[in-house]
Amino acid sequence: MLYHWWNQYWSKATMVGVFVLFAWFLRQTNGALIQEMFYGITQPLRINASPPADQLSDARTLELQERLLELQAQNQQLQTALGEVTEAEEGAVPAPIIGRAANQWWQNIIIGRGKKDGIKVGSPVHAVGGVVGYVIQVTPNTSKVLLISDPRSSAGAMVTRTRTQGYVRGTSTDQLEMRFFEKDLTVTPGDVVVTSSSSTLFAPGQPIGIIQSVDQQASPVPAARVKLNAPISKLEWVTVFPAKAVKIENQGDGQAPVEGAAAPTSLSIGS
Repeated sequence: MLYHWWNQYWSKATMVGVFVLFAWFLRQTNGALIQEMFYGITQPLRINASPPADQLSDARTLELQERLLELQAQNQQLQTALGEVTEAEEGAVPAPIIGRAANQWWQNIIIGRGKKDGIKVGSPVHAVGGVVGYVIQVTPNTSKVLLISDPRSSAGAMVTRTRTQGYVRGTSTDQLEMRFFEKDLTVTPGDVVVTSSSSTLFAPGQPIGIIQSVDQQASPVPAARVKLNAPISKLEWVTVFPAKAVKIENQGDGQAPVEGAAAPTSLSIGS
C-alpha cells in the first residue's frame, strides 16, 4: 500500500520536502541565501550605480582638507598657549579646557591640570588677550576656574591713560561693569583697562579690556562697560600661573570665594 502511495505521490512529497528544507535553511541563515541571490540578479543593474570616481575623490579631498584645518587650528591654539608660557614667568602651565556647562558658560570652566602640575587655589588664569579668572577648586589632575565674567567675580582695575582706579565685575557676558572710586572722570570709550596695583591675585598691568561706554550719572559712583580682550566664550586653552597663588577669603554670603583688596571706599572689592 505504501509502495502504491509512493508511486502515485512521490513527486508531490518530494516538492513538499524540498520546500520545508528550504524554509528551514532560510530561517537558520536569516535569509542570507536570498540576499545573495538578489545581489547576483541585480548586479548587472548596479554596474553604473556607484558614485563616479571624481565624486569620491572630491569628497575625500574635502574630508582631508577639513581634518587638516582642524589640526592646524588645534596646533595654533597650543602654540599660542606655549608662546604665552615662554614669554611669561617661569612656572606658567598651559592647560586645556575639558569641561564647561552650557548653563554656566560665562561662570566657570574645568581645565585639565591640577595639583600634580603645581596649581593651587588662587592661581590666576590668563589666555590670549589677557585675564580670564582664577582657580577656586583643585583636584590632582583638574581645576575649576571662576571666570572674570561671572557676576560673583571682581578684580581691581585701572584705566591706563588717566590712571583712574576702580574695579570690574562680571555680567555673564563678554563685557564687564567697571565702577570707579572718584566722581570726576575724564575716561572715554576706547580707553584701555588693566589690573591695578590693589590686586593681590593678578599682577598689576595685566590686560583686561577696552571701555565701550561710560555712565557719569550712575549711582553711587560713575560706571563703565568694558569689553573683555580675552575671547572667553571661545577658549579652548588657558595659561595658569601657580607661583602667584594666594589665600582666598570667603565672601560670607554663600557665593564663590573672591580675593580681598584694599579700596578707598566702603565697597567690598575683589581682584
